This record gives sequence, structure tokens and C-alpha cells, in this order.
Amino acid sequence: MYLTLTFPLATLLLMLAWHGPRGAVLGLSALTFAVAVAVYLHHATDKLPLSF
Repeated sequence: MYLTLTFPLATLLLMLAWHGPRGAVLGLSALTFAVAVAVYLHHATDKLPLSF
């Protein structure tokens, strides 16, 4: 779910950066970054089922 949210947010961010106010762009940038970090942490903390 997090990964699905990242792409529309990034698309909206690019469109807003082109036409929108600076404050909204900065806020949406922070939100997009937070979602990307959440996706990273979600996958980075998974235990890998490795057996050697």
C-alpha cells in the first residue's frame, strides 16, 4: 500500500511544483519523503529467511 501511494504523490508533487505555491510544494515534498522512508523502513526491517 505504501508503495502504491508513493507514485501518485510524486506525480502530484511534480505537477504542483510546476504550477503551485511554494509552501504547498514544500509540504508535499516532506510528505512524499516521509512515505518513501516508511516504505524503506518497512522493507529494511523484514527478516530474511536465509539458511546457509
